[in-house]
Order: sequence, then C-alpha cells, then structure tokens
Amino acid sequence: MEDRLPVFTDTEKQLLKGSADFYALNHYTSRYTSPDANPNGEGPDADDHVTLSVERDGVLIGPVADSSWLYVVPYGIRMNLFWLQDRYGRLEFWITENGVDVPNESALPLNEALNDTFRVNYYQDYLTQLSMAIYDPTYHVNVKGYFAWSLMDNFEWNDGYNKRFGIHYVQYQNNLTRIAKQSANYLKQLISRCCQ
Repeated sequence: MEDRLPVFTDTEKQLLKGSADFYALNHYTSRYTSPDANPNGEGPDADDHVTLSVERDGVLIGPVADSSWLYVVPYGIRMNLFWLQDRYGRLEFWITENGVDVPNESALPLNEALNDTFRVNYYQDYLTQLSMAIYDPTYHVNVKGYFAWSLMDNFEWNDGYNKRFGIHYVQYQNNLTRIAKQSANYLKQLISRCCQ
C-alpha cells in the first residue's frame, strides 16, 4: 500500500495536521472487524488490513435492508463519531448522507410502499443515537448538520431504479409523480417539534 501513497515532508505533515475545517460523513451501516488473516492481500479492500463481518456467533449485526450490504445498526453512527473525534479532534461533523431502502419496497403496491415503517424506525433509531453522541457528557460531538438520504427515490448506482431510498415515492411509470411517504411526514413532524 505504501508505494501508492504520496510521501510528505515533516513540514507538510505539520501543516496538514489539524487543518480540516470539518468532517463530512456518509453513514448507512456498520460491520464487525477483526485483524486480517491475509495482511499481504492486494487492492484497495486489502489496505485496511481487517476482515469485515456482519455476524458474530451466528447472530447478524442487525436487520438487513433491501440492499444486501446494508444492515440496520443504529449505535454504529454514535460509535463512529466517537472514534472520529478521538482520532481527528473536535471538528465540526456534518452527516451528509444517512438512509435506508425498505425490503422489497419496489415490488410493493403503492399504499404499502408509502407506509414505510421500516425507514421511519431507521431514522428514529439513528437520530436517537446521533443525539446521544451530541449530548454525551464526555464527547459532546459537534454535529452541525444532518442530511437524510434521500429526498426522493432516484437512480441508485448498480441497482438503477430497483432500490428506493427516498422519503418521497417516485412513480417512474407515471410522469414521475412524487408522493410523500410516512418517513417524510415523520421527519417533517420531528423538525417542526425541534424548531419551536
């Protein structure tokens, strides 16, 4: 790995240390880690020198979403922020993406897809953990902003339009009509309660 990285002088290292204005974090899920059994592996995935796992003693880390890589692990966002603050200091943190796709949502009838309780619970649990990080007596993580992913269903990388992360349902076959899901109403009510 070292041969692919730039080499910094001691002066450059001192100039860079502590120079970040903020840390932007996209957080969806978490994994268990353990030291890599093959530390001489190649490629970007091998650079971490850890093995990732979604289960321990045969028990999954959390419920799986529609995307096979996304497990619901709310405490992971809090623990991640604690680790980042320990490593990089008391920066401003911005949660630039956080969200989930509901299992089988694209195949559900519209009225069931709009009742996205799975997503509401995700946001409720993750925002609770985020609040716990902010008000933790030791850390007081300086979170300046939070962005739910996503405002509406959209094109999702390799999955195209088959996965839905939006808090607004997009009718792809019907003039792209957008309809608020239960999660949109939940976040709207939460914001209005917080901003009184």
